[in-house]
Amino acid sequence: MIHSIIKNTSRKTTRFWRWTTFTVLLLILTVQTFAGQALKRFPDIYGDKIVFVSEEDIWIASATGGMAERLTIHDGSERYPKFSPDGSLIAFTGEYDGNADVYVMDTHGGHITRVTFHPGYDQVVGWHPTKNKIIFTSNRDSYSRFSRLYLINPDGTGLERLILNEAVQGSFSPDGKKIAYNKVSRENRTWKRYKGGTAQEVYVYDFISHQEKNITNFRGTDRIPMWIGKRIYFSSDRDGRLNLYYYDTQTGAIRQVTRHQRFDVRRPSAGDSQIVYELAGEIRVLDTNTGKNHLVPIEIAGDAPETRPYLKRVEKFVTGFDVSPSGKRALVVARGEVFSVPAKEGVTLNLTATPGAREKDAVWSPDGKKIAFISDRDGEYQLYVQDADRVTKPKQLTHFKTGYRHTLRWSPDSKRIAFTDQTLTLYYVDVNGGQPVRVDKAD
Repeated sequence: MIHSIIKNTSRKTTRFWRWTTFTVLLLILTVQTFAGQALKRFPDIYGDKIVFVSEEDIWIASATGGMAERLTIHDGSERYPKFSPDGSLIAFTGEYDGNADVYVMDTHGGHITRVTFHPGYDQVVGWHPTKNKIIFTSNRDSYSRFSRLYLINPDGTGLERLILNEAVQGSFSPDGKKIAYNKVSRENRTWKRYKGGTAQEVYVYDFISHQEKNITNFRGTDRIPMWIGKRIYFSSDRDGRLNLYYYDTQTGAIRQVTRHQRFDVRRPSAGDSQIVYELAGEIRVLDTNTGKNHLVPIEIAGDAPETRPYLKRVEKFVTGFDVSPSGKRALVVARGEVFSVPAKEGVTLNLTATPGAREKDAVWSPDGKKIAFISDRDGEYQLYVQDADRVTKPKQLTHFKTGYRHTLRWSPDSKRIAFTDQTLTLYYVDVNGGQPVRVDKAD
């Protein structure tokens, strides 16, 4: 069995080099994105108002819910809106002039003013509680790939860099004499549960004594500190999901506040005794006095352009391919879809058409009748097989609870498929069904 698979791999290698002689231009792909309610991101709260980002624009709504009002409309992206301490201004990162800089506007969306002028990426973090200055993070004068925190007046004067050598997210104590902060940013990473050397910790720096203390000491993620009274709130994945916790500055105790089990708490932001955050694309508010949180039912009356089908050229997004045994067609994987492409003339077919899932590692059976591929359409990467002419629906061959499968190889008789996973375990499975058979595992 294993010997035959290795022989089959050799033939595929030969076909691979034949494939490189083809000149194939993928046709334009129609992409259908999620057609539900628009996602609400980067929220902030002040009193009875919530500001957030959707469709890359800034919106404002009542903290009790209802219809939101759009504050910005621009081809570029506006992100990280933060209310000023008195609630009269909103600072945000915008791209009005091409680069990502700090801007301010009033709460009605008018009088937008550019604050920073630098080619570096300036990300708004918040406001100083006593100086009425905007806090932002930037790598504008770092000598390597790290950022620092800065303060600046809303009119663009009074720029100052904090003494901290590496700092991204930060929140000052109510008197402004201390700051809780992260040294590194990982909010936009595409993987979760990281426990490596750059895992985020929350530090407290005292500007009077110049002493620093790690207050979280967890090998996983502790991010986005928010200083409220005598507590420092932050999000952490120490229970398996990102939830909200707080550190008691008097006792040093850490307590869990939210217990969401299905989705992570994202982008929390504090306002007085409230914390607003993202959860599964919606906005929730935590009352720090009671410890209770609730959904804010905000509606958006926008045209939602990202939910409409659109055309996209995909020849620059190819991640894999395999040539049919006849050499007349090839499988091409691009943007998470599997295409059947003619070698010369003919129609390009989207064999999978699953906008909400990713397909990869597509391979043609030696008899040319079927294709196999990996897909996460059920939530985890599983092995599927379907007819090459799309007559039948894909058949799921594996049902693993977790893990990452890859590197598919057909047997020469087209009856079995071998594959491996992230543990370097080799399996094969019968195309007609049955449990995967474990062959061996690398030491």
